[in-house]
Amino acid sequence: MPWLSEVRNGHDHFSERMTRPHNLSDLLLDRSQRDPSSLALVDADTRLTYGEVATMVGRLSTQIRHEGVRPGDRVAVFAPKSTNTFVAMHAALHAGAIAVPINAMTPADAVERLARDLNPRAVVLTADTAERWPLDVSSLTIGSPVDGHRLLDWTCLESGDVDGPANRLGSDPAYLISTSGSTGVPKSIVHTHSSGLRYAELAAECYDLGPDDRMASVAPFHFDQSTFELYSSMVAGAAVVLISEILLRFPASVSGLLEREAVTTWYSVPTILRQLLERGAIEERDLSALRWVLFGGEVFPPAQLRRLMEMLPSARFSNVYGPAEVNQCMFHHLETPPDDEANIPIGRPWADTDLRIVDREGSALSGACRGELHVRSSTTMAGYWNRPDVNRSVFDERQEVGGLTSRWYRTGDLVERDVDGVMYFLGRVDRQVKVRGVRIELEAVEMALGALDGITGSAAYLDPLADNTLVGVVESDATIAESDILISLANVLVNESIPSRVVVVPRLPRTTSGKVDVNRAAALVTASIDADTTTPGAPGPKASDQVSPT
Repeated sequence: MPWLSEVRNGHDHFSERMTRPHNLSDLLLDRSQRDPSSLALVDADTRLTYGEVATMVGRLSTQIRHEGVRPGDRVAVFAPKSTNTFVAMHAALHAGAIAVPINAMTPADAVERLARDLNPRAVVLTADTAERWPLDVSSLTIGSPVDGHRLLDWTCLESGDVDGPANRLGSDPAYLISTSGSTGVPKSIVHTHSSGLRYAELAAECYDLGPDDRMASVAPFHFDQSTFELYSSMVAGAAVVLISEILLRFPASVSGLLEREAVTTWYSVPTILRQLLERGAIEERDLSALRWVLFGGEVFPPAQLRRLMEMLPSARFSNVYGPAEVNQCMFHHLETPPDDEANIPIGRPWADTDLRIVDREGSALSGACRGELHVRSSTTMAGYWNRPDVNRSVFDERQEVGGLTSRWYRTGDLVERDVDGVMYFLGRVDRQVKVRGVRIELEAVEMALGALDGITGSAAYLDPLADNTLVGVVESDATIAESDILISLANVLVNESIPSRVVVVPRLPRTTSGKVDVNRAAALVTASIDADTTTPGAPGPKASDQVSPT
């Protein structure tokens, strides 16, 4: 029987086989056995075949096991995206461990909280990240050795034994994706081999991936979008073209790489595509090989999306929807560029997925309606690591026929379904937002602001009039410079969580219960900015003059 038998141009993408991989470790092993000489991984100065990647993964996995890593242990990858960290992610799976990618820019305090929560047995580091790693565990450094850390020798990838993959069940945890928590306690999403593998298969089917594809790897490995390239590539036998975080700062260099490597698929948040549109010199490139552009994680302004589609006429564009907890559950293929005022749909569910919209009481709604989206899918996470309290709140178990139960994930997203069954994203039910595709909990930003010396209250919100930038408002009787606040926040928050501007006021508006009224604070700050910019010939009033007790 064919495994994911897809046909493009009259040729089968996949070989005939009687079995199929049953976990994520099997993907690389299977592909390397069938297509060992096919190109698998490309970066600035390296080109590796599937056979070479499999050998490196096997050797590193063997070395990790020699350091005492056993199935179910955590292996942290605390380093920027590179060929080596790609190998490390797969080596952790090969050893039967749980791969834990950590943002290389995470401040030391946040790294310590996360590390103590996850308690990894081993960690992959660079000289820079080693300075912020708090635990004494077996560590492998990329580049020069680092004092104070027990080292694995990275040269083990050049020679040595190659053990087979550990036997893991589909229900066993495979990798974690960590997010910030509103109480300062990290939340780590646990995906199993089964949920990760099913996503990889469905994505390969949905976007018609094959051995001829060259997939741009845009997202860092700690961001859930990266699983598209990490695993779907191996389902299809495609090559992954790594784009480093540093290279992403130079959009024209990115477009040059896309042209040079004849990249065929791209998946990122809209912010990066907008940078490519504005500063990527794409009108000077031959990007005719680019056949599919996927975007998700935040709303794409339709006027800019239309411009990009018109500049890349050979590419198909798709809006991808799905919280990290479910990988993906919906998509919308755009047939034509949208109007400037269009509300771009998030579409319909893909295979092996069921959706429902519920009202405030949790009752399912039918037909055209709006409410909170709940998802039931084979790609759904097992739960949050060490957070039984949160798991109870995010899953809704319903009694079904025969005494069985169905398990629905509450997304917290407000959606609307039209008469044709097409869905549209309307916003968050709670206060969780996304900045440049990264999920941010506003309460966590407010906690960081409120913890600063001299601050007696804080609020954070997205300003829709300033391209949804993150704004902070703090209450203080002292004279505090905005620049000093931003410097302090850089020590405790990731870049995406740091407000673009912070307004200092003598008193924040509050509710009758004494809580800061964020909506009124945002409205008053906006009003003060409007007054500042619309009074000709006079210096506008400061926000501190306008935001007062009400």
